[in-house]
Amino acid sequence: MATATPSQPVTADASATGRGYFALPAAWVSRNPKLASQLRGFAVVAIICTAISMTIFAGLRPLYGMQWANAISLVLCSVLNTELNRRISFGIRDRHLWWRDQRRGLWVMLLALSMTGGSLWVLHHAAPEASIVTELAVIVLGNVASAITRFVLLRYWIFRRVRHAGAAHPKDAPVPAHS
Repeated sequence: MATATPSQPVTADASATGRGYFALPAAWVSRNPKLASQLRGFAVVAIICTAISMTIFAGLRPLYGMQWANAISLVLCSVLNTELNRRISFGIRDRHLWWRDQRRGLWVMLLALSMTGGSLWVLHHAAPEASIVTELAVIVLGNVASAITRFVLLRYWIFRRVRHAGAAHPKDAPVPAHS
């Protein structure tokens, strides 16, 4: 039931406001729909690329060792990750600035490589006989640890041109300097 007085705005009763555990996320999503959509897309891409990367790692691990298998799988998945984030997370469909985005995506991949490679190094020294399942778990944890920084770099550095726009800028449109 809503109540109002001339000096107060209309307020809904507690049962209609969505109070409780899910109220904050729903309110945040309604205030930040673009960022929420980008985060959802980023999560989908992360799941896809992590699954592919883990498959490549598991296949290459016996041949090249854990560090090389990790590096090769991350490099191979980097182009896919950047392309999927272009399309799914940030809505960029054209080929404009594709090479630049991919080069920057490789720099971002180095963050994940340093996190996962360092984690594998620590694992190897702490438990030299760790199973491949343990190695995969360490890689996933390393990727999760780097994901926040990766999203921030994608949003504010690589794809900053779409942060305030509805879609990617056409080739002839200038990219705002303050984005």
